[in-house]
Amino acid sequence: MFHTRPFRALLFSVGVLVAVEGVIRMSVPESDVLFSWEQSDGLIGVLGDGVYVRESRQHRGQDGPYSFTIQTNSLGVRDTVEHEYPKPANTDRYLALGDSWIFGTSVDQGSTIPERLETVLKAKTGRDTVVVNAGIPGGSAFEALVRWTEFRDRYEWTGLIIGIPHNVGRQGELAAAREQLFHPTQGAPYINVRMYLLLRWWIAPYTRPRYAPSAPPNDQGMLDDISEIVRQAGERNMSVTVIEDPGHMKDAVGRVRRLEPRWRKALEPLGAVFAGHALNTRDCWGFEDLGHPGESGAHAMAHVVASVMVSGESADGLQTMPTCASVQGAGPGKTADVDTLE
Repeated sequence: MFHTRPFRALLFSVGVLVAVEGVIRMSVPESDVLFSWEQSDGLIGVLGDGVYVRESRQHRGQDGPYSFTIQTNSLGVRDTVEHEYPKPANTDRYLALGDSWIFGTSVDQGSTIPERLETVLKAKTGRDTVVVNAGIPGGSAFEALVRWTEFRDRYEWTGLIIGIPHNVGRQGELAAAREQLFHPTQGAPYINVRMYLLLRWWIAPYTRPRYAPSAPPNDQGMLDDISEIVRQAGERNMSVTVIEDPGHMKDAVGRVRRLEPRWRKALEPLGAVFAGHALNTRDCWGFEDLGHPGESGAHAMAHVVASVMVSGESADGLQTMPTCASVQGAGPGKTADVDTLE
């Protein structure tokens, strides 16, 4: 058998293929034959740094009588430190994605929802906790997807925290940028064989549409992008917590806003749990910024979200406890910083 002509022909063919693979590996860098979403920098390499700020920067601002400082690290994450790939020993590390609500547009460094979560989760679990604040002011669901693609494999994660995005208009503005991307769901799968990658790159434009369809400028496009993030996080055995909010002070104070259930219907089957605070008193909001929570509101939100993260079960709608008056943090009308909760 081993000396037959067909067998020798097979061995010769295998040898030729191995030799060709070796030559291609030496002459064609893998990055040249990967689609954009497979590159190490994710979608950033296609959209460019203009999608959001990715540099170390400090900014000081005022919200009426309240002064705040914003500090970002070299990747534009709201943090004063640079994070390493491995999680610190015996530490839970979460990635927080979203828009200005997660970033903390009008609150001081250390007083954002992610940073308050660090403190509350540590008190509830007894474990060291890090919540990396990758929120993007003015950002859309697509920009959250970009952030996720950039960070999902850059660091080790315990779980994911997502604030439901608000900026539908921004989602529509990015439609043209999305047209630069080859549709990932219609591409052939990645296999680390250079001949295969090269062949797939050559034939792809002739076998499927060249560009991704633009996301419509509505909530459905945003829901699709967030659903993709949640699905990928589930594949990595990460917990996923979605933060709900009432949107604006005028829709919140004096009542508990009922939210549209589409987000829960779409994401809970994918493993996400939901939590949110009604922020139904004036002291939950900024002094002049009526579209974002102030320090007290961020802290109250953190307590609600942390409870759900520990229990693993969604809250029943927006919560009213703890009140913003009972937690630590500045807020309109508050006479003292108090914290009656552990």
